[in-house]
Amino acid sequence: MSVVILVSILGVFLVVVLVRSVKVVPQARVAIVERFGRYARTLDAGLNVVVPFIERIKYMVDLREHVVPFPPQPVLTLDGVVVQVDTVVYFEVTDPRTAAYETADYVRAIEHLAAAVLRNIIGDLRFEQALAERAAVNAGLRDVLIEVAARWGIRINRVELKAVEPPVAMQESMEKRVRAEYDKLAGVLRAEGDKHAALLQAETEREVAAIRASAERAAAQARSYQGPPLDAGSVPGHLPLRPGDPHRIGRFRLSARLGRGGMGTVYLGHSPGGRLVAVKAVRPELAADPAFRARFAREIDAARRVGGYHTAAVVAADPDDELPWLATEYIPGPSLHDVLRQHGPLPARTVHVLAIGVAETLEGIHACGIVHRDLKPGNIIISAAGPRVIDFGIARALDGTALTRVNQIIGTQGFLAPEQLTGAPVTPAVDLYAFGMVLSLAAGITPPTDPDSHHAAQNLLPAPLVALITRCLSPDPKSRPTPTDFLEHLHDDTTEDEDWLPPPVRTLVDLHNSPTASPP
Repeated sequence: MSVVILVSILGVFLVVVLVRSVKVVPQARVAIVERFGRYARTLDAGLNVVVPFIERIKYMVDLREHVVPFPPQPVLTLDGVVVQVDTVVYFEVTDPRTAAYETADYVRAIEHLAAAVLRNIIGDLRFEQALAERAAVNAGLRDVLIEVAARWGIRINRVELKAVEPPVAMQESMEKRVRAEYDKLAGVLRAEGDKHAALLQAETEREVAAIRASAERAAAQARSYQGPPLDAGSVPGHLPLRPGDPHRIGRFRLSARLGRGGMGTVYLGHSPGGRLVAVKAVRPELAADPAFRARFAREIDAARRVGGYHTAAVVAADPDDELPWLATEYIPGPSLHDVLRQHGPLPARTVHVLAIGVAETLEGIHACGIVHRDLKPGNIIISAAGPRVIDFGIARALDGTALTRVNQIIGTQGFLAPEQLTGAPVTPAVDLYAFGMVLSLAAGITPPTDPDSHHAAQNLLPAPLVALITRCLSPDPKSRPTPTDFLEHLHDDTTEDEDWLPPPVRTLVDLHNSPTASPP
């Protein structure tokens, strides 16, 4: 009987020894083992064995990153204001032994250290300095924490100063002061805007009187003139043909140059029936590139698909000719680029109507599955019937295949959306970014190098239009409005008897509509 009892006691003892010997350390943690009250070793995660009754696990240290939000700390500034400072510290243990033995509770130690350092830093600053120099306060706190925590075996990854809250009474006082400053600034800007508008109106009236007198004289001469139409070069934007220029492309006779770009030259052409067309002829060196021919054919397809949406309709085209060409409806009128270069920013009413016209165009273009990708003032014609969008040279179908080279940025600098610069997928939102830049330039509110003049110029425009322009320039494509948003928020209040163009621009448009002689 005594043997059985002895064996039982021995078995129980062995089980206890086994249980006390086997220790499991969880993942991302380590265990600090002491032997007779002194540090012995560090156990990693997994199954471990300790000597029972001699060794014991004293500390379990978590190696994961700790995110510790400390409660708001009351801190007194140099000028006697008590502010509540809210801090978050991100840290992790790099030396478990040091962290376990150098401080009794490293989390509380970091909290108290952060509070003491904040009191020292902010205590040397006035209240307004503490608010304005949060980055400096944050950097000073981080530097001290990194230096001290390193002695505790802890690495400080990041320190964030979430908030510096003044007393409630002072918050109300600050809000009233800021509101008063904004009201004062608004009054100054309104006065500056009124003064600027009055000066512009006086200057415009003088120019209008001179231009109107000149136009009346020209109209009187035109009414009494019985000779042939004017030669190329007499009409603004029409340049005489140069030596080497073709005199005929397809069935169209050419009489003048309308412009030249990176893809080729645009000529003024005459159909056999006397219809005016704009004929784009590709440069010879580009015509030899099969990839470019494919791109030009894509332009023709895009122009045909969007024809009628405030754009120039395609009359004829031949992408397979020796020199590929495209003939579109001729829209007489200066480009928005020329208008802004000659007359500066446009009045609010003109920008308003311009926004509606181009928005209708983009709505139709995008409905056809086309992204223009190069909307800019040079590609918008100010015609007698309203704004027209031209040049689909780099337009891309949303379901099409890109024909551009890898890492090649397509478009015009200054009108490229951020995603175009990073090579992200092209969506209709890139046209809206360029649209916002176009409207900003037309209104004279870009670039905003001078915030006061920038806001003053914004005050001259209707608030809905300013809000839409601001959304267009958002770096996030999803935050930009659609053309439909423009049409829903803007309304054309121009009456039939009211001209949407200022008199100088109207005169320039009328001069572009002067008859041009047909070539022999």
